[in-house]
Amino acid sequence: MEVLTIVGICAAALVLALLIARARFGAFVAGLEAKLGRNPPVPVADRLPPRVREFAQRCDASADDIAVRVRLTQLAELQREAGGPWYWLEARQTIVTGEPGFVWEGWRPFCGTTKVRVVDSLVNGVGRLRVQIVGLIRIIEAKGVEVDRGEAMRYLAELPWAPDAILGNPAVSWAMDGDDWAVASTDTTGGPVSVRFRFDGAGDIVEFFAKDRPALQPGGGVKLCDWRGYFRNYRMIGTRRIPSEGEVGYVEDGTYRAYFQGRVTGYDTDH
Repeated sequence: MEVLTIVGICAAALVLALLIARARFGAFVAGLEAKLGRNPPVPVADRLPPRVREFAQRCDASADDIAVRVRLTQLAELQREAGGPWYWLEARQTIVTGEPGFVWEGWRPFCGTTKVRVVDSLVNGVGRLRVQIVGLIRIIEAKGVEVDRGEAMRYLAELPWAPDAILGNPAVSWAMDGDDWAVASTDTTGGPVSVRFRFDGAGDIVEFFAKDRPALQPGGGVKLCDWRGYFRNYRMIGTRRIPSEGEVGYVEDGTYRAYFQGRVTGYDTDH
């Protein structure tokens, strides 16, 4: 009887610890989101190259009513290293439009109801990547100047999912590079970063490319790699016409390897 009592107490203590850890992790994510969007969007449509402005308008964004932030949900697959397994996960993301900033949270089951959670973010110019098991065991914690640069590049690369930010973010500058490519740039704590976008014949952005994005290595450390991604299947989701599918990968030794493939399942805007 005493053994059973002890086992019951230990089990209850473990459940309580898990609940507390889950609440703390949720508060951590909520705290990051609360710090987003210090600067409201400012109309910049008149400064944009016509092809960039027309793309945002094709996505149903309007310079007369720019959303303050967009929220989306995803189903995705992630591969951490070449030849390794692909892990499916669910995710949600908040992207602000008046300054470079986002919070992306992904999760997947681990040992029954336990979950691995990933938070990738850029808040007030500070980049951060954290991976934890239910908030109890921290597997990865990455931050610093190189992470700031990498997360700012991610913000730029995902602008097709936030067309309001194209029309309302004065911290992002745009320039055409030929007829079919546009370059988006912004400043970071580690210097300026840029991402190039390719338009198809219909005027949709279907590809991006960036040189020397800091890539976190499986064994630790950071390596600068060329970075490429693709957008597919534009359609109305919620209030915007956006690419419903995306793929991202690194180019090493001339070979492209995708590490992320995702599908947008929900989309909303805050005004």
